[in-house]
Amino acid sequence: MGLSNDSAGNRTFLKISDGKVAKRCDQSTPNAVEQTKSDGSKFYELHYSSVSGMIRDVKKRVHNFGTDLCITIEDKGDVFELQMPWSSRYSSGFFNRMPNIDVSKPVKFTPWMKVEDGKKKTALYLRQDDEDIDFFWTKANPGGCPPMVQITVKGQKVWDDTERQEFYEKYLVDVFVPKLNGVTVEETSTPDDDLPF
Repeated sequence: MGLSNDSAGNRTFLKISDGKVAKRCDQSTPNAVEQTKSDGSKFYELHYSSVSGMIRDVKKRVHNFGTDLCITIEDKGDVFELQMPWSSRYSSGFFNRMPNIDVSKPVKFTPWMKVEDGKKKTALYLRQDDEDIDFFWTKANPGGCPPMVQITVKGQKVWDDTERQEFYEKYLVDVFVPKLNGVTVEETSTPDDDLPF
């Protein structure tokens, strides 16, 4: 289990980059993939198809660049923290499956991305016991999960998911996280210099 095709260290920070699980590395690392930040500077990553293990913790991390969903995953003593934007299709892939996740069993996280008509489409798939974990909340059966609503911002119509994200967070705090050995969700403000990415 753990990261596919890598022997992981004791604590590894991961993010999702263009449909792959990504780990920062040095330029000289074999198979390093060059990436470019918004300021034009370069950095390097190793890409993996998935990461798997037991979910040990889930946190909401607020920092100067936004808000992340951080999932701590443990596999045979190796600990990974998978980070993704709090309001994203990747995080929704986790949130919508929360009631169907058996926290007593390992979970395999597999991100996905493809480009259609110049736009990126993304998703996060979860599996247990070699079976896909289905969404609990769907369009056909929302089960109290609020829909996204269209609002106007500076003359432009945009989709707003504020109520939906509040719903997910309440379920995460009140129901899902207490299953993880009583661990609680913590919301912290992290200085930019302390961010792993």
